[in-house]
Amino acid sequence: MNVTWQANIGTDVVPIWITIPDNSRIHFSAAGGTPTLMRPIVRPDGGYVFPEECWIGPDVMLGGQRVINWVKPSAVTQKGKVFKVIFSEALTAAPIITAFDDINYSSWTIEALTGTEETNWTGLYKCFVTGSEAINTPPTTGWAAKETGGAGSRNPNSLQGNSQFVTVPVTVGAGGNFTFTYCPVIPSDCTDGKAGKYDPIIAVVYVHV
Repeated sequence: MNVTWQANIGTDVVPIWITIPDNSRIHFSAAGGTPTLMRPIVRPDGGYVFPEECWIGPDVMLGGQRVINWVKPSAVTQKGKVFKVIFSEALTAAPIITAFDDINYSSWTIEALTGTEETNWTGLYKCFVTGSEAINTPPTTGWAAKETGGAGSRNPNSLQGNSQFVTVPVTVGAGGNFTFTYCPVIPSDCTDGKAGKYDPIIAVVYVHV
């Protein structure tokens, strides 16, 4: 089985997909970031904020690629084909998308995944599966909020290991795919950012033929 992750630097109507290399990360920043200078997200005094930009690369401070199609959940027009996962073989059940804090995919104890009191202990990372390359259902404005989440597989939902996750609405066939968008929520009571504290491993869990 080969699983390929891609990002859309085009639009929903005319997507331009680029493959995300294994050594790359997805970074979120405040507005005004450039390939050589990213602006940090300022924690609000109350409530919560969303990042303004999304980037991919092994180290975007040394040069990265902005995912132009990505917009924050409070934007007027939402995007659906932001990321895509392609499977080389058919699956026997619908995959799920979630997040962990370790490479063994067994822990989700960092604050980004457990959430805070402000978020009612739902994870800070929210995800919305929009369908597939052929069938795209973009989320509505405001699809993510600080308290969006809960056990099960509602959509949208928080990404929190085996506790909170999103089930893809289709069982993908050989060569098939699903598309999605996601982002973190930054609440007023989150801890100041430190390396590793807000770096979850986004995971797709699947069973293939």
